[in-house]
Parts: sequence; structure tokens; C-alpha cells
Amino acid sequence: MAAKEVLDAGLLLDPKSRKIAVLRKIVVRLHREVEHHQNMSDLYRGKVERVKELLASMRRKLARVSRSIDLGE
Repeated sequence: MAAKEVLDAGLLLDPKSRKIAVLRKIVVRLHREVEHHQNMSDLYRGKVERVKELLASMRRKLARVSRSIDLGE
């Protein structure tokens, strides 16, 4: 059985191997947490961009309506 398989299976041979397994689990958990936060950041960044586009569109429409009112139409 390869060293990785021993660690993954939890068949720990000594305290050093136990420490390595614990650290590996911490790294995996932190990696997943970072990935989750990156995904959430991407999601909200997309929402912000959509809101900015909608705001710009509304400003253009408001400007067009204001010009129409000023021209007496």
C-alpha cells in the first residue's frame, strides 16, 4: 500500500504519519473553503455588474424622458 493510501485509509503507523494526516485534512478543508469563497465572490461580482448595467440603462432612459419633457413633447 502506498504512503498516500495508508494516510487516506487512516492506517497510521506513527505520530509523524498522524500529524501528516491531520495537516492534510486541514489543507483540504482550507482549499474547499477558499474555493467556496472564490465562487461566492464571483457570484456577487456578476450580480454587481448586472446592477451597474441596469442602473446605466435606467439613467439613459431617464435622460431621454427628461429631454422629451424639456422639448415639450
